[in-house]
Amino acid sequence: MFPIKKLSEARNDKGLTQEQVCRAINISLKHYQYIEQGIISPTVNIALHICELLDVDPREIEEWKDRRKPE
Repeated sequence: MFPIKKLSEARNDKGLTQEQVCRAINISLKHYQYIEQGIISPTVNIALHICELLDVDPREIEEWKDRRKPE
């Protein structure tokens, strides 16, 4: 089982601002803010870049958890 954390928490743990993250992964600040707020889901490519930068596993991010009910 992976520890679950919010994307903003993972970013803060690395000591990065939203601006630093969006510049590093080459997306707009607004786009990153929407991702961090859970308004939109990132593409797989962007999610992997974010996780690499923040040194987290994608399965650890609360906003990206599978919301489907188990069958």
